[in-house]
Amino acid sequence: MRPSSNTSRLTTLLAILLIACFLLACSLTKMLSQSNMFEGTAAQDAAAAFKKKIGGPIKALSLELEKDGATLRAQDPNNRQHVDEYKYVRGLVTGPNPVQLNALERNLESTLFDLDTVNLAATPDLAKAAVSRTNLEGGKVTKMVIERNLGMINGSLVKGGEPQWTVSVEGTRESASVLADVKGEVKGVDLSQTARAASVNFYEGTTMQDAVPKIKEGFGGTVKVLELIIYDKYVWFKAQDPKKPDEFNQYKYDINGLTRSGALGDTQMMMTLGPGSEKLKPEDFLFDLNEIDFSKTSELGATALDTLQINNGHIALMKISRGTWAEIRTDREIKWEVSVSGARQKSGYVVFDAKGNLKKTKPAK
Repeated sequence: MRPSSNTSRLTTLLAILLIACFLLACSLTKMLSQSNMFEGTAAQDAAAAFKKKIGGPIKALSLELEKDGATLRAQDPNNRQHVDEYKYVRGLVTGPNPVQLNALERNLESTLFDLDTVNLAATPDLAKAAVSRTNLEGGKVTKMVIERNLGMINGSLVKGGEPQWTVSVEGTRESASVLADVKGEVKGVDLSQTARAASVNFYEGTTMQDAVPKIKEGFGGTVKVLELIIYDKYVWFKAQDPKKPDEFNQYKYDINGLTRSGALGDTQMMMTLGPGSEKLKPEDFLFDLNEIDFSKTSELGATALDTLQINNGHIALMKISRGTWAEIRTDREIKWEVSVSGARQKSGYVVFDAKGNLKKTKPAK
């Protein structure tokens, strides 16, 4: 007996329904399996979902990733003066919801960026690099935010710098963060809230010796220095630009690494070297970082304290240079000047040559 046409149609509908249910189940399974935005293609999937929701390319104010979801703040394509917020959780996008902009964000021409320029495929590798670079006990990435960093636009401070990732890492006892560019390459680490930052002291042990190779790496190997000052928590120095020999910059090195703090102008050069310094040639005052024996840092500090005998004395700073213009004219030798401060505002300093021999003492006042 041949089946009726109604039975045949019913069978076909049931088959289609079963296939649809199977595909829906597969889709839901995939969405539910995406439990970590820092892994796999989760960040890329979120961006694709946001783009579909908005209906085209995204001009973003910020993109924030947390383990279970993502938050996008983006320009309204129908009203370019407005920014809306969207949420992404397990494949589903909600929003838009209006955003109230703060004073740093209102200049949208400067603060927005094209989300397509961000290499979201690098998210998993960046998360792993952040955990490795911060090296915290039990460290895990808790948040990744990309937005423009602060910059000056027409004299005003706004979020107008280059877009960058800030990756927050939480450990069992402390926290830290990592900065990266849109390609996902690490550009800096902030360990200022860690026990390592609290305990570091550039006057003690091999801390200064350990810093030198890292400073040299940042310069490509050779560092020509005008003046270097060691403080307990960081090193501040003025040096020749490794790519532009006619220019001089100020740099800082601390537990977070090497940063350039700005160009050294003519006035600052004059303050460093004194009147008449315009007559000098670079070779008159510059010295190579390799000329300094930083293994003597702790020893010279202890000698200065013992020599001056200041009550409650402590090292205020250590300066290494060839001296002022007036001094260089008669003696181009590299010198250490170790300043000591103590109780009742008493202070003094001791000068050593590059080999650590005592040359001069200014007693405490």
